[in-house]
Amino acid sequence: MPEAPDFQDLYAEFLPRIYGYILSHLRNTAEAEDVTSQVFIKAYSAYARFEPRADTPSAWLFRIARNAIYDQHRRTGVRERVERQVAAALPEAEDPARVAEDRLAGRDLWAAVGQLPERQREAVALRIQSDLGFKEIGDLMDCSEDAAKMLYHRALRALREEVIR
Repeated sequence: MPEAPDFQDLYAEFLPRIYGYILSHLRNTAEAEDVTSQVFIKAYSAYARFEPRADTPSAWLFRIARNAIYDQHRRTGVRERVERQVAAALPEAEDPARVAEDRLAGRDLWAAVGQLPERQREAVALRIQSDLGFKEIGDLMDCSEDAAKMLYHRALRALREEVIR
């Protein structure tokens, strides 16, 4: 039976990925930091019951994070779609026209992501923001690995078609 890694090691390895995943959903750094803290507090409290043979540490942590995001949405009454603004800081050396063009393209892309069906949006967010494998995504979304791949690839196809228009 595989042994569970030390929680401190798990925390150090997954903190940036969990935070990035949560931030991609909440789009507010203060809320994302709070929810990330809640995720690791819940994970620490439940760590004695974690079964490494039944789940990978990343799938387990991302499941907790996903539930925490839903809880935050319920608490704040926000049912955001994935429509987000890409607000990157403007480096001094960059051409402002190019930066504005990139921001508009990013907004268009996120608007297109926001039009995807909910399960496709979730598959895209899990794959891109958290760098999870399709098996782990399938576990989190209660579907098979093949179904997770299909959701992701259908989303990419729809985004390609939307962006090409």
